[in-house]
Amino acid sequence: MKSLKICSLVALMLLALVGCNKNKDGQGSGNNTNTNTSSLVNQWCLVSWDEQAPEFNVYLQFKADGSFDIYQQVWNLTYDHFNGTYTINDDIVSGTYANGDSWACGYRFEIVDGLLKFYSQEDVSITSIYETCTIPQEVIDEADATRATDVAPLL
Repeated sequence: MKSLKICSLVALMLLALVGCNKNKDGQGSGNNTNTNTSSLVNQWCLVSWDEQAPEFNVYLQFKADGSFDIYQQVWNLTYDHFNGTYTINDDIVSGTYANGDSWACGYRFEIVDGLLKFYSQEDVSITSIYETCTIPQEVIDEADATRATDVAPLL
């Protein structure tokens, strides 16, 4: 059963890597919505992946200087660290990893009542929700300093 879940997760991640389009038909709106750059600057922890509790751990940090860090425990038992730069165009955030690779697609984002909601701009949109947090120092210390070639980043 666990291998079925892992295969499903891998298939979902491959689907996310297939391609993006620039439609803006993401869902969701609510009270206290904010899409400006300064509202994204924070540390975030993944709490929902496509309306399900995630079976993996992801921490994001967006910094005011336009850089980001991702600490993820998706493909193995330890955390992997990815970093790079991000840009915001209207309500779409996109990024480039330090090695020059772009994110799989852009994400329409909004912050509603303190939750960061990402809507992937793909043919089949995935919604991920993050809440503010402090990234544990143990996660940062454990994370690989360089990107392994056999590990794919979440975004």
